[in-house]
Amino acid sequence: MNRLREISVRIGLLSLLGAALSAGGCAKQPPISNTLSGLRLIVTMTYRGTINPNDYYYFVIGNFGDQDAEGPIPVLSPTLNGTYGNGFATGNGGTAGFTDFVVYNTAQPNGYALYHVPGITSSSTFTANTNASNFQYKGSPINYTYPDPTNPSTANQLQFEIDMSQLVYDANGQPLTSETETATTARAIRWLQVNMISTNLVPVDSNLEVDKQVDALGDSQTITGDTSFLILDLTQHRTFRNSDYVGQSIYEPSEPDVYGIGGTSNASIDLVDWSIQVEQQ
Repeated sequence: MNRLREISVRIGLLSLLGAALSAGGCAKQPPISNTLSGLRLIVTMTYRGTINPNDYYYFVIGNFGDQDAEGPIPVLSPTLNGTYGNGFATGNGGTAGFTDFVVYNTAQPNGYALYHVPGITSSSTFTANTNASNFQYKGSPINYTYPDPTNPSTANQLQFEIDMSQLVYDANGQPLTSETETATTARAIRWLQVNMISTNLVPVDSNLEVDKQVDALGDSQTITGDTSFLILDLTQHRTFRNSDYVGQSIYEPSEPDVYGIGGTSNASIDLVDWSIQVEQQ
């Protein structure tokens, strides 16, 4: 019965984009404001199988201004994480873990959506519900590409672009009053902790029995992989690639590594390659 309840919740969310997402193609959003800094990330996530828009694909960001901040890691199960929390991500070592995220799913406006977590001033700023549900919708990435199931070269790939000004807010999650300050603050961002998390389910009730499958940066079949994340230095205007990290804990292996019962057969959420281009326009 619990499994049926979870399925019914997911079905209730699937709206707005069914035809658009299945058709594939590209989209370019107008700038959210004229305070765009020009410091941007172009993110590409490639999966073993065709993207399933009914699943959930997250790019999770910790914008703490601290090279040593503990970043986001995936939520696997209440047994391993203590609780489902928000159902997709938490912080390593009991920290806040993240400040923002992009998610791709058919229930999101335009398929891609950007969210902010207000009130996070450092990775140690953490309360029980901080990363559980207090998310503010902030529009979409400035550019994004839909996976095209009819095109083998893009059916398994998500790509989007965000400007660092899209991560700049006051403590209440409101835009800064000064456009100049917003752009200046955005261009000054140096360190980000990031993770790429894909999952078939996003449960929040830890008493709910679900067959949750998860993949993230690193080998999700290992403890070191499950607790790894990438630290970006935005002063390095280059492309960070999976192949740069062979032998390290965040390296995404070529073999199936999805966590969870039957997970290795779920090719749609099995991350196999990625890149993040840091660009200053």
